Amino acid sequence: IGNGMLSGAICGGIFASPSVASILAGIRAAAATQTDVKTTGILLVVKNYTGDRLNFGMACEMANQEGIPCRLVVVADDCALERTKGITGARGVAGTVLVHKV
Repeated sequence: IGNGMLSGAICGGIFASPSVASILAGIRAAAATQTDVKTTGILLVVKNYTGDRLNFGMACEMANQEGIPCRLVVVADDCALERTKGITGARGVAGTVLVHKV
């Protein structure tokens, strides 16, 4: 998406997580651009939404089963919610851009 930034982004519909198939297709596409995916691998940066965690987690496991080294990191910062509010916790909406750059 930019020099020193992400290799791709996988989006779902409005208020919906992307499908496992779409995520896996994105992982495969990113892996295909690497000269040696076995030593570099794929890192998925996921916001703390239940559907995203489930679908990206399943796609990550499937990629690993296919021999594509894949790891997942969940970003759970949120400046809009108090730490004690809500049962799902912080959503990862503000500082995720900094994680993308790192």
